[in-house]
Amino acid sequence: MTESVPAMNRLSLLGVLLLGAGALRAAPERMTFVPADNPSIRYFGRWDMTDPLRPRYSWPGVYICAGFRGTRIGVRILDTTDYFNVYVDGTLHGVFHGTGKGAPDYVVADSLDDVPHTFRFSRRNITFEEPYTFCGLLLDAGGEILAPPPSPARKMEFIGDSFVAAESDEATVQTLGWEARFPVTNIDMGFAPRIARHFQAQYVTTCRSGAGMYCDWRGNVNETVPARFDRTLMESSLPKWDFTKWVPEIAVVSLGLNDFSGLKDSTGKVSEIKSGLFRAAYRRFLGTLRTVYPGVRIVAVAAYTPWIRDNVSKIVEEEQASGRHDVFYARFDRFEGGYVGNGHPTVGTHGRMADQLIAQIEALHVFEHNPE
Repeated sequence: MTESVPAMNRLSLLGVLLLGAGALRAAPERMTFVPADNPSIRYFGRWDMTDPLRPRYSWPGVYICAGFRGTRIGVRILDTTDYFNVYVDGTLHGVFHGTGKGAPDYVVADSLDDVPHTFRFSRRNITFEEPYTFCGLLLDAGGEILAPPPSPARKMEFIGDSFVAAESDEATVQTLGWEARFPVTNIDMGFAPRIARHFQAQYVTTCRSGAGMYCDWRGNVNETVPARFDRTLMESSLPKWDFTKWVPEIAVVSLGLNDFSGLKDSTGKVSEIKSGLFRAAYRRFLGTLRTVYPGVRIVAVAAYTPWIRDNVSKIVEEEQASGRHDVFYARFDRFEGGYVGNGHPTVGTHGRMADQLIAQIEALHVFEHNPE
């Protein structure tokens, strides 16, 4: 297993073992604690490593990878809100959710053969809460921590909204309250990780539900993805993210749905003045990406709404006409009947979106393109 999870069939909480409430609590005297700063534990996504023994996280889709030898593995984690996919040897072992009862030690996989294994632990959902803390791993008393396989050479960052976060993709109803969306959100089956897996790339998902490029879904110009883009933790202005730590080859930007909601009038139209504000914000963000990621190639993705397609395609055309050939236009369609949980794509719809975008990225030769 690499950091990119192999393609999987559709997952649901009814079809996998929900760990945590039913998991065995790790007994410290019978297990070996591996602290979070062990070099064999690799972190992907934005983690606050100010205290390397207690890394904090808040962006969706963060994940860790490690190797180990032993018959079971556990985690020490201060998080009773989120859900995590647990992969052993590249196969989904279960979905973990902390109970918060007693010490934060949990066994997340057991009854394994006493041989070398790979381990991946990935956050499925998005929240707007305070950061959570990962403290380390737990192994059999005679177990051994091992380095995971080499990381994929390619790197992709996906920047967007709830569609990038795959919010409610495993839901089966049309309306859900906020917290009810947590267990039925599985970012690993969203279009962004699917694309990364296809291209055998490690990835980061920098996305926030409800946010846009110029404003959020209510029209608030302070609640945008660009306003948070320099953050290590989604809801905290400090510490700032160090962009030199991880530089993607390709940045996929998928924003505009919430801008459309926040900018349209009572007739469902957006004025040219407001459209111009959106385009100006988009161009500023392209400049930001070029500054923090020198040489990056940018895929500007337009959703199915005609207003988004018109404006994003215009931006890309103007950029290219100005000699900036590092930005590419791509789009995904709307699939009738393929939405649940307050208008979000199902797992199946995410698969179709991913297929469309993969085909366009390949046709545009984005990975092979020399931005110079």
